[in-house]
Amino acid sequence: MNTAHRSRRLAATLLAAALAGTGLTVAAAPAAHAAASEAVAKLPITSYSALAVDSAHQRVYIADSNMGSYSNPGQIAVYNFQGERITTISTTQHISGLALNADGSTLYVGGREVIWRYDTSTYTSNGLYVSTDTCGRSLAFSGGQVYYTTPYSYYTSQCDTTLTYLDAYAPATNTVARTDWQDFGKLQLEAGPGDRMLMGQPLNSSAANPFLTVYDAGGGSLVRGAARRFADADAPAAARSCEARPGASPTPTARAP
Repeated sequence: MNTAHRSRRLAATLLAAALAGTGLTVAAAPAAHAAASEAVAKLPITSYSALAVDSAHQRVYIADSNMGSYSNPGQIAVYNFQGERITTISTTQHISGLALNADGSTLYVGGREVIWRYDTSTYTSNGLYVSTDTCGRSLAFSGGQVYYTTPYSYYTSQCDTTLTYLDAYAPATNTVARTDWQDFGKLQLEAGPGDRMLMGQPLNSSAANPFLTVYDAGGGSLVRGAARRFADADAPAAARSCEARPGASPTPTARAP
């Protein structure tokens, strides 16, 4: 089960991990009525980058981005629902996105030039080399495929506005492909029930009319569903659409959701 099916008993864990920053702590309530302070775990990481929850096997995976340098390594702290650390996975490259497959047997880990595939019963890896990413990937498993963003910028200071592609890996055929969706900024992905996937665009100087879009990934390719754009106060009134449109990106090479 992926992050879209998080149980209530992990609500405190997720909130603490997402917001605490340096010196992260996890506060986990074993039951819905229990106090969040019953189990507290000090995370052995310096900078939170991604989280995945496997409700079926009661595991929480929390990644340390450590992206201050191109050559920095990364690590993933693995906890059970009682706040006990099971293991720590160390990687040779910084980590950005995390995603679990449908049954929680494989953890996909986004690195600088690779997406690792970890067997969650043994924590052994088998890397799949993909396009270089210097800004950090977002990953989501939906419709039997791993979708991941591929931003690239020579300078990390330009990551917030760089053109970002949406790519896909199909485990059944061991192939990667570039989808026809892309836009500017650090696009964020989240998987949902029924082979749905959500993609959102943060507001940035290259996207004054950022979007939030739902895709149906069940047919092997993405089909856009409900969408919404959120123009800032300075954007033209005509751009403030409640429905995202293909081709709305400022450049002809980008196809915005």
